[in-house]
Amino acid sequence: MLASGARIRFYTGKPAWDPAQQVYSWAEATLPGKGRVWLRTEQNEGDGINIITPLAHPRSYRDTSGTTGMFLHETSRYGVVYANGACLTDGTQTACVNASYSELKPAGPCEGWCSDADPTTIAKDAWDYVSRPDYRRVQLPSGAWVQHAEGRLKQGSYLNWAEGALPGGGRIWLENWQGTGRWGEVWTEFTPAGASRTTSGSTRAYSWLPTLRACVRDSSGTACTDDADATATAPTQAPCAQLPCEGIDPASVTEWMPNYEPSLLEDANIYLGGRLKIYEGRPAWDPYHLYYWGEAELPPGATGVSATLMTHAAGGSDSREKRPEAIPGARLTASGKTKMFALDPLSAKKIAGLVVDGKNWSFATRQGNNMSQTDVEGTVGPCTPGSACDGILPGSVTKWSSPATDWATAALPSGKKVTLRGGKPNWSVTDYYAWAHSTATGATVWLEDRQPDGTYSKVATTEMKATTGQQVRACISEGTTTACTKPLS
Repeated sequence: MLASGARIRFYTGKPAWDPAQQVYSWAEATLPGKGRVWLRTEQNEGDGINIITPLAHPRSYRDTSGTTGMFLHETSRYGVVYANGACLTDGTQTACVNASYSELKPAGPCEGWCSDADPTTIAKDAWDYVSRPDYRRVQLPSGAWVQHAEGRLKQGSYLNWAEGALPGGGRIWLENWQGTGRWGEVWTEFTPAGASRTTSGSTRAYSWLPTLRACVRDSSGTACTDDADATATAPTQAPCAQLPCEGIDPASVTEWMPNYEPSLLEDANIYLGGRLKIYEGRPAWDPYHLYYWGEAELPPGATGVSATLMTHAAGGSDSREKRPEAIPGARLTASGKTKMFALDPLSAKKIAGLVVDGKNWSFATRQGNNMSQTDVEGTVGPCTPGSACDGILPGSVTKWSSPATDWATAALPSGKKVTLRGGKPNWSVTDYYAWAHSTATGATVWLEDRQPDGTYSKVATTEMKATTGQQVRACISEGTTTACTKPLS
């Protein structure tokens, strides 16, 4: 239990409806105020390596009191989602549990070495000191300014960050001396892209970076704090008048930012089929964007083959809101390379790629979890891979990548029931699907989805509907009496 009264319980059990008598797990949370509970998978790889991954499933988390969905507790089957631990946070403390231990720790600014902390949320009594010297402050003619601030936490970490004001818009960022005649974006192995820049307030804070400067830019110009020990050279000229540059051949770039030379980021690969390798880099002429391009290997002479660069939401691949979107001009129907396409690190979009060889597909996306070159595969289904496929009956699905499970049940006074079921067909790239299921006779069942105004409307009867699983409900009616399942949020 947390100090706020929030509580988490982690359960395991063998449901009577599973003929294989497998062990399942789920979590129950009590949240008096704001908070979140989520399930996670802990994989012990030996040699002290323990990989912890939150489940990417619409029923694996919730922001209100109640229980999560049930998942296999452990499995040796490849690609099957399972959960053997759970966590709860109220923003102040975080508690994590599994079958053998539990831990409770502050959700404080950082522990030990800080690679990415938010200085605006750190309590005043957590600092030993904070310094904002005048010589580390610059201002533009528009009145926009930036301050290179630094401080030391009582737990021992020294932090640096940039803060300022942008009355007419613009951007503030922190740069690290690269030691080769260049300043570049602050870079550490575990730092999220874009964390060292902001369009308001303060950047994230970093420790143990020896030479830093703060910069500000708006329509009136660009200025950076000075460092007498570093002499920078001018970068190469950009090939366009306004950044970001679009449609540039990566082979034409002659100089790359330090630590941002071209690297293979993701690899969507179909066994004995098509392949799409996604590359990332930052040209020296654009310090504000990351550029991506694809290299496709497609079987010659086949029909229905393609490789497409896409953008994807920064969250997990579990909903219609997070369905990937094709980048215009980034689709190949034969082997070759795309041009470069830019993404702002401050945006909520991540790069992704989808390759189709006519029979199968492979999808790869970077979700900011430091897991590289990971992809998911499936077969081509009744719809174009990557699109929503509504109106399909669940009985027509022959293979599931996430097994169809019961999410919630509602019953009429007569005892007739409807079950909200959901799962991810093997032909679905990112979408989970929900549907209403009932064996009752003499009753009508249907699926409803919550609209932006908070009301519910019918979206399907017994067909599947692409959904997050958080706002849908299944309903059953018998004459004038109606019952609906309770949504998770």
